[in-house]
Amino acid sequence: MTTSLKRFVPFAIALAALVYFSAPARAQEATPSPAPEPTAAEANTQQPTLMDKQYDGGTHIMVAPYVWLPTVKGSYQYSIPTLPHRPGAVKQSSVQIAPANYIAKLNSAAMFAFDARKGNYDVFGDYIYVNASASASSFATISGRFGKVQIPVSLTTNARLAMSIWEAAAGVTVARGHNADLSIFAGMREAPLNLTFDYNAVVGKRGIITPSGTITSSDVAQDIIVGLRGKAFFGDGRWFVPYYIDVGSTANSIVNQTWEAYTGGGYAFNHGQTLLLTWRSLNYDGFSAAAHVQKLSMGGPLLGYTFNL
Repeated sequence: MTTSLKRFVPFAIALAALVYFSAPARAQEATPSPAPEPTAAEANTQQPTLMDKQYDGGTHIMVAPYVWLPTVKGSYQYSIPTLPHRPGAVKQSSVQIAPANYIAKLNSAAMFAFDARKGNYDVFGDYIYVNASASASSFATISGRFGKVQIPVSLTTNARLAMSIWEAAAGVTVARGHNADLSIFAGMREAPLNLTFDYNAVVGKRGIITPSGTITSSDVAQDIIVGLRGKAFFGDGRWFVPYYIDVGSTANSIVNQTWEAYTGGGYAFNHGQTLLLTWRSLNYDGFSAAAHVQKLSMGGPLLGYTFNL
């Protein structure tokens, strides 16, 4: 063995030993360590929420039939032509009709809402039709000589309540997170307001005059509305709180003629349908001096169910 070879052999053995013992270390360095398992909270945040699915870029169409049972309160002005000496003297009257007064005599009804969304933009609408007979008590006053004396009039009425209210609007989402959103919208609401009274009137405290007859009141309210709406999920992501508010007036008046609001609770099922229970209030005010209807408010519980198309 030559001198050069003798010198190379120890060097080769040392190099081989170095490679042998350093190979596992380099293998461990080349192989990345496995990532830690996500916690339950992190796993939930990584999954798309029900709110996220509404904003996935697809088209989502929803239809919601519902039942709304409001108490109807109104302030009206009309005349009683059968009053002696002063025909048409009744100035104002107030009427209140509770659900118990008209549910038993409900002739027909239809109530549903719809919503179509794509991304941050949506269009939605609402339709209410109620045709019912109801009994109610009304109280009014008539003006005596020179308008200085107010004479009380008690009216026991059988009223036909006919409401056909529709609303259509378009909106855009201005803020949202994984579990809540907020949209602004603008649209129109129309409400033909029709009431028919068959009355028996008792005039004066002693009830000396008792005329009877029929009064028909008919007005149409057409309003431009603007408002806010949205919902917020909480808990396990199934329970949510919807909210809605709008204000409106006619195009030729700045008087606030109408406002509507509702809120409550809802539950979203795995198949995407939801159950709603809210309290809804719809109010009209600021009508012209010549209108039969001066004020009208409807408020009560609403139960609805949404279907995805």
